[in-house]
Amino acid sequence: MSTFKNVYWFNTLLILVLILSACSKIKSSNVQNSTIGLPTKTVDKSHSSPSSAVEKSQKIRFITMADSRGDNNGISETAIRGIMSQIKKISPQPQFIFLPGDLINSPKSSKDAENYYKYFKKTITDYYNIDIFYPGLGNHEVSNGINGEIAFKSVFNEFKATFLNGYNNTVYCFSKGNSKFFMLNSDHFGQVGVIDDTQLDWLRKNIDPNYIHNLYFFHEPAFPTGPHLSSSLDINPNQRNKLWSVIDQSNGPMVFCGHEHLYTRRHINSVFNTTTNGIEYKYTKNIFQITAGSFGVSLNGEYKDKQNVDVAPIAQYHFLVVDIDGDKISGTAINIDGKVIDKFEQTSQP
Repeated sequence: MSTFKNVYWFNTLLILVLILSACSKIKSSNVQNSTIGLPTKTVDKSHSSPSSAVEKSQKIRFITMADSRGDNNGISETAIRGIMSQIKKISPQPQFIFLPGDLINSPKSSKDAENYYKYFKKTITDYYNIDIFYPGLGNHEVSNGINGEIAFKSVFNEFKATFLNGYNNTVYCFSKGNSKFFMLNSDHFGQVGVIDDTQLDWLRKNIDPNYIHNLYFFHEPAFPTGPHLSSSLDINPNQRNKLWSVIDQSNGPMVFCGHEHLYTRRHINSVFNTTTNGIEYKYTKNIFQITAGSFGVSLNGEYKDKQNVDVAPIAQYHFLVVDIDGDKISGTAINIDGKVIDKFEQTSQP
């Protein structure tokens, strides 16, 4: 009887050991699976290709405005503050503010350029943190040499983007939700009024077909309408047409410029097809080119080229609010008094 009890307890203990061992293996397996799944919870999708319905329908609001140069430490401080005060009133507030060029008046030295930029930066950061601003370069920043471009990189060093080497952080791109944003330099020192082949090659490599919208910012308009007709990117029509061909081949393109001290909107389509230097350029999309160049500089509302112009030049200080919602982009131009001067909408064109 004693032997039977010993065998019974031995077998019972053995069974318990086997059960506990099996439970331990199951628990380890669950922990391992949980660990494998953790990275999906920490992926930052804000700058990645849109792969989910949520990302593709993400709402984005940004503002664009250019040409704030003036005589007060290189800027037009009164007008800048008037416009920034109006921006603070809109709801919802912008996620980004793009500033495509001529932010400061022509500096006479590298020290001037740096001081002017710092004063401009101090002025706008009275309203928003610097990290929402995405600045660009204009012709006045480099009117006295490369120093203005070097000062640009030195002063505006907060924003994160993919930069093109050799351009002092004036050529860059980044993505958000279903959209990709490109800042180009139409006034790189020694190449004023040109977006060169180096930038075009970089642009081709960085345009991603996964994005529904591609938004382009540069200072000098490709197709000016007024005072800078024949003194913008149109001074080199072949290079301008090469740029526009790249833009035309991307998804949902829209272009934002400054240089002309006014607000105007026109659409570029097959009417502008042309042949230059034996090369035939055919455009397949209707693309808005919007000039928002009155962020403080003296106004000039000349109107010279009327082809496909949707809104004739308006010589008022203003800013442009752009909203992205799924495959639609809508824009509202607002003047310094808070009055709407233009509204438009575009559905993405694949």
